[in-house]
Amino acid sequence: MNLPNKLTMLRIIMIPLFIASFYLPESWVLFTLNTHPIRLKYIIAAIIFLLAYVTDTLDGVIARKRDLITDFGKLMDPTADKLLTAAAMIMLCRFPVMSMGNALMPIFTVIVIAREMFVSGIRQLAGSKGIVIAAKPIGKAKTTLQFAALLCVLLLGQVFAAIRVPVDFIAVCAAVLLTIWSGIDYTVGAKELFKDR
Repeated sequence: MNLPNKLTMLRIIMIPLFIASFYLPESWVLFTLNTHPIRLKYIIAAIIFLLAYVTDTLDGVIARKRDLITDFGKLMDPTADKLLTAAAMIMLCRFPVMSMGNALMPIFTVIVIAREMFVSGIRQLAGSKGIVIAAKPIGKAKTTLQFAALLCVLLLGQVFAAIRVPVDFIAVCAAVLLTIWSGIDYTVGAKELFKDR
């Protein structure tokens, strides 16, 4: 297994550690801001999430630079990204880290996961017909904005909740809207696949 694939596997291994960090003791408080406790476990989760994203960037750069692109990497790299994002959003459904609480997180999570499943279905259908659908800039922008928004929630959501400025919530809303737009863009671009011949 080459280095990029090892980094991809490392990212997958980090997901259970990321999930486990949410169950660290509530009593681990860094400090209190406006009577709102800033809990260490969410900072730890943010650090693991960031490190996992760094491995994603590194494996892509190394694979392209050293010509180490493999079928395993093509399959597992995007799968690892989707698993990490889904894990973060599912955990945020359970733990109200976001400044506006977690009431809307289940809706956001369903939208994001449904989009990923639908686009994966489109790719699979295209593949069965010998058509390759290349990654689009809007898809890459969606992934980057999702990461930035989720990192913002994990790292600063407690602070934004304490000062009552929902920057993290706005970032998540923007990521979800771009996710919807991206899904529509892929669907429109693949409309020929749905025509009977």
